[in-house]
Amino acid sequence: MLYVKDPLCFKASIDISLEVLSEIDDGLLREFVDSIPSSVSWVSLETTSEVEESLKCCLVKFKETKTYHWLREDFKNALYDIEIQLNKKVS
Repeated sequence: MLYVKDPLCFKASIDISLEVLSEIDDGLLREFVDSIPSSVSWVSLETTSEVEESLKCCLVKFKETKTYHWLREDFKNALYDIEIQLNKKVS
């Protein structure tokens, strides 16, 4: 389970990353992104280990792109929050 502070921001950020990293868009992440509600209040998202692994891989690769560095701060923060949660699950 992932806790998202600003689902709208997170959804937009992941959409951008999937657009930039078209080779990662395997349908699994796209389906996950489509399930994120378009709201501005906290939500908890049920995830599978496959989605979490794909998301983690996507975030790592996206952070290496120039697009990531041009991303708005609130979008970066939304991705960072999720990355922290994913890394805690590994530890």
